[in-house]
Amino acid sequence: MNDMKIKENWNEKIRNNFDNAAKNYLHYSSIQKHFCYEIVSSLDKLSLKIGKWCDLGSGIGFLADEIENKFPKEKVCRIDFSKQMLLQNKKNSETILWDLNNGLPHKAWQSSLLVSNFCLHWLSEPDLTLRYWFNKLEKGGYLIVCLPTSNSFSEWKYTCKINNFEYSGLTFPDSQSLVKYFKSDQICSIKEYKYQENFQDVYQILRNIINIGAHSSESKRKTISELRAMQKLWPKNKNNSVNLTWEISIFILRK
Repeated sequence: MNDMKIKENWNEKIRNNFDNAAKNYLHYSSIQKHFCYEIVSSLDKLSLKIGKWCDLGSGIGFLADEIENKFPKEKVCRIDFSKQMLLQNKKNSETILWDLNNGLPHKAWQSSLLVSNFCLHWLSEPDLTLRYWFNKLEKGGYLIVCLPTSNSFSEWKYTCKINNFEYSGLTFPDSQSLVKYFKSDQICSIKEYKYQENFQDVYQILRNIINIGAHSSESKRKTISELRAMQKLWPKNKNNSVNLTWEISIFILRK
């Protein structure tokens, strides 16, 4: 199978998983919602221009809704490749069904604000995509991107290592490599966060990932015995619960 076909199959797998999770996404996406609020709070410090505002990888529209609530006179165009996710957006929202691996729809060119939350790491070339999005801004426009980075899931990686199992979680981009081609005057800020989720057990972690459609993996599915071993050796809290730790970066770039 050639590389193009492999990419198409991978992309289709991701899309199907998000389509299937669309109706449950809001209930289970606590970390995504948390960082939506972080993005919205950062807008107060920026001299935003009136113009085209777009949410890239908008999903069910939670971030776009919060931005519109904060700026009632503005409308945010929601762009996503999952039809079922877009159908969950509020009535009369402007939505565009679009695969962001194929650039940006013309509607998003020369935007004064592009935002993206938990999307970039799903794309085939995150570093090139980030620069492409930046280049499509109008002069003086802002690009705000939030994504998990390569130091995420330390507990998961540790448990796989001591069991000599293949790590089956997603591999996230390195934050520094994403911005190394930007000039210092183009980078308004880079904020890094540690966010820890707590679950009853490893099985609940995996169920939560499935419930938000984020379980696409190029690794083989774990066997029942492997899952049991992971549950046994995953680092535990005093109450025997388990944590999943994320490392999150928010980039604010200005053209």
